[in-house]
Amino acid sequence: MRFISFATALLTALLSCQVPAAQGSDQKPFRIGLWPAVVFKGDKSWTLDERMEHYGVPGVSIALVKGFKVAWVRNYGLADRQTGERVTAETLFQAGSISKPVAAFAALQMVEAGQLSLDDDVNETLKTWKLPGNDFTAREKVTLRQLLSHTGGLTVHGFRGYPPDQPVPTLVQVLDGAGPANSDPVRVDKLPGEGFRYSGGGYSVAQQMMIDASGKPFPELMQELLLGPAKMNRSTFTQPLPEAWLNNAAAGVLPYGSDVPGKRHTYPEMAAAGLWTTAGDLALFVVELQNALRGFSELMSQDMAWYMVYPVDSGYSLGLSVKDQGGAGYFGHGGWDEGFSAEMVASIDQGYGVVVMTNSNHPAFIKEVIRGVGFAYGWGGFSVQEKFEVPREALENAPGRYRYDGATAINIYREGDRLFMRYTGEKPEELFFVGNDQFLRRTRETPVKFTGSGDQRTFNFVVSSDDQPPRKLLAADENLPGEVLEKGSFEEAVAAYRAALKAHPDEQALSEDGINRSGLDKLVTNIEFATAILSINTLLYPGSANTWDSLGKAYKVAGQTDKAIENYRAALQRDPDLYSARMALKELAGK
Repeated sequence: MRFISFATALLTALLSCQVPAAQGSDQKPFRIGLWPAVVFKGDKSWTLDERMEHYGVPGVSIALVKGFKVAWVRNYGLADRQTGERVTAETLFQAGSISKPVAAFAALQMVEAGQLSLDDDVNETLKTWKLPGNDFTAREKVTLRQLLSHTGGLTVHGFRGYPPDQPVPTLVQVLDGAGPANSDPVRVDKLPGEGFRYSGGGYSVAQQMMIDASGKPFPELMQELLLGPAKMNRSTFTQPLPEAWLNNAAAGVLPYGSDVPGKRHTYPEMAAAGLWTTAGDLALFVVELQNALRGFSELMSQDMAWYMVYPVDSGYSLGLSVKDQGGAGYFGHGGWDEGFSAEMVASIDQGYGVVVMTNSNHPAFIKEVIRGVGFAYGWGGFSVQEKFEVPREALENAPGRYRYDGATAINIYREGDRLFMRYTGEKPEELFFVGNDQFLRRTRETPVKFTGSGDQRTFNFVVSSDDQPPRKLLAADENLPGEVLEKGSFEEAVAAYRAALKAHPDEQALSEDGINRSGLDKLVTNIEFATAILSINTLLYPGSANTWDSLGKAYKVAGQTDKAIENYRAALQRDPDLYSARMALKELAGK
């Protein structure tokens, strides 16, 4: 059946305009501007050079799909900062989780060939290893359809990979979380089919299913089913990368600017994260799926292709994120391996799309490029916003401090006839009125609005789901822990965090992981504040190696080597096998 007005999908739909050439480009100048999440009339775009420098992106490869064909591939910057090698059309990047839709395509080919079933119990196919049963699987069996759509209730969100000096586990060891695997066992801890939860572990189970059903190694199977026939000649799932391919492999750069130790990691979790490829080859994959959707592929039927882009839960289909953006349907996926980020976005039925691959972990940069391409080529759903004068009622009623979570406030304040929004510890952003009682910031596509008046005022994120409760107004004498810290009293902030944690022990923002994420998120924008938050986390959770490891990272980013070493050593006292701390100490010792 042809799925109705399937204007479904864009994993990352966004905006754009004009840009000059990046230094040392080996191809034509990139005359497309890069844009933030929201563009208003009269705004000016950035150049590619400006944003590469801003984020610290060493190299990027961009491939455009137009008219159901690869129109061009353009490459900029360095593939390897150590050697000075430049990015070319031959440069290989790690695709990260874009491996998933590529693997899903092949799995569905096997379904069409009768080798796999979408809806049978996965243990009927698995031979080398079985998914352990429990109370959840006794009620509902896990299926391939659920694995590919992240609805099987499986654990393990993603994988860290293995550097060159570490042993690499087998796939079965990964599935069982057995040494030398550095990830938890893949198990079912939620009722299968109950809802979406991203699981790279589920794709590792699918990988084992494909191996057992075919009797072939996964890289060989993928080459036979998809990579070879689609002429993706610069792509492989072989892990580690074969010696003959290494000369063209990019070297990864981590989020805070340091090189990936050993240049790149190995991922035995091939279906989830193991694809090495080029932007041009991924564009060929986009074209193959687009052709299948209109009945022009020899690799997949039209009916199965539409199955692949039909949403199952939370905007995810069988291997792809799908979204309607302003009436235009898109499919896509993003990817993140250590030191590498990538994204592909493509129209479901109009024959256009783009692939962006980088050798650094800066997905925000990639989204800016995608917006640029979308605007430059007039893609559906890429629109410029119009802003209006802020209503007098909003100027009078909106200002105040609102509770974002147990540690952080949202401060709304007025300057003349303008409104600004600021999270605790972050820089302010202007709120622009766009009508319908809603405001937008340049950095977020999610609108916000204010309701009520007086002491009953609330701040609201306008989202389609119902999991975003209104943010209530804080009393004048109510200071959240992050606000206490921001005022400069570390000791008082520690006491405030302890008191808040005692009063609200289940508050996620006050958990070890919540505080840790908050600190790490602010490392780029407010390193002093971030370091203080991470220091408090070591006091609240002194037995956790992760808290000390993160504080070590903060000091490392700040260039305070002695303190970084001190905290990494503290992490290893608590967990001698903590890889990130061991590698950081090794790197610092070499300086």
